[in-house]
Amino acid sequence: MRDLSDAQLRAVPESTADHSLEQVVLLLVGVMQGVALVTFPAISTVLTSTNGYGLSSSSYGLIFLPQVIAAIAASFLGGKLSRLWGAKDLLLLGLMADTASMGVLLLSSLWIHEPTVALPMLLTATALMGFGFGAVVPLLNTFIADFQPQRVDQSILMLNALLGLGTALAPALAALVVGPGIWWLLPLTVLVAAALLLVACRAQPLQLSSKVQDGGAMAGLQPGAPGLLVLFVLVAILYGLIETLNGNWSVLLMSRRVESPPQIASMALTVFWAMVTIGRLFFSGVSRWLTPKLLLPGLPVFLAVVLVAISRLTSGDDSSALVLFALAGFGCSAMLPLIISFGQKRLNWLGESVAGLLIASYQLGFGLAAFGGGTLQQALQLPISTLFGWGAWVALALALLSVCIIAPKGLAALSQR
Repeated sequence: MRDLSDAQLRAVPESTADHSLEQVVLLLVGVMQGVALVTFPAISTVLTSTNGYGLSSSSYGLIFLPQVIAAIAASFLGGKLSRLWGAKDLLLLGLMADTASMGVLLLSSLWIHEPTVALPMLLTATALMGFGFGAVVPLLNTFIADFQPQRVDQSILMLNALLGLGTALAPALAALVVGPGIWWLLPLTVLVAAALLLVACRAQPLQLSSKVQDGGAMAGLQPGAPGLLVLFVLVAILYGLIETLNGNWSVLLMSRRVESPPQIASMALTVFWAMVTIGRLFFSGVSRWLTPKLLLPGLPVFLAVVLVAISRLTSGDDSSALVLFALAGFGCSAMLPLIISFGQKRLNWLGESVAGLLIASYQLGFGLAAFGGGTLQQALQLPISTLFGWGAWVALALALLSVCIIAPKGLAALSQR
């Protein structure tokens, strides 16, 4: 009887355990990761100014290429590495990479006017940031979903709202420190926060339930599953492209096209990420009425209209630009968390690899917008506003593909033909 009782105890779902403190720590990691991710775009004026690093548009885009490659590799391999090393150890390694990234960025400031030294250091810093983001964010989504299995959509929206809060804080902090010439305080703050959270995470158990760890092996491959996977990947790529178009190029559009002063230009990025956060909180609260089936195709259509309006901004349109970037943030807000949470339900045969795969796809879109945008602009001598006009077409394509992923039965039938 004693053995039977122990077996019954072991059969109790691990998600019933109290993970409150762990969740608080993980949510704080989300805020820090958001600040860290946007630190480089937030100081874009320092990176491109002749008084700063003096990078050209193509070089500015180039520094994000290692970030994308490293993030895709970490996200894509995250499931295997998590099973090999353990989810907690991989999370700690990602936090170490975040800390090292900010350290290298700070060191590069010593050679700010020597591009042959500074550029390789910036490339190293963004590569470390990419690995940190690619390792940490999928695990945050997986942990939070596992700790609250009955509230997956709401929990992931809340996590990504706090991630968005961090992305909004970065340009707000940059606006305070870039003007006075003490921009290095931003990466220094992130470095300290990442190091402290590394210590805090190490002190927590952070153990995934066996259901999540074995999910990929337990679930069977359903009809139409490969086609559905391809669609989810494409949706995540297109969304990453649209978000990064706003996140990486808004400050430069404000300064070059709208001719805004640096403080106003930085504010565009702040309002964008602030509305991403507010939107995620809003949609988390109304998820009972505004379901993924409505939001996934509806928000991209809204974004297409906003992007067309942004592409038509001219000199002096500071107020209109801020409103439009706020609307763009609201339109982007729920997309990524819903793609992840919806994907974890529809692609359950992939187990814990779902979040990593979708984050990797999102990062591929990030790379297309960050690196490809700068290359296209310089090669074709395009105004930045043209990139936003093209982004509207991408948003419409995203809306069409989103319709497909919310109709899995029709897709399965199509795949079998």
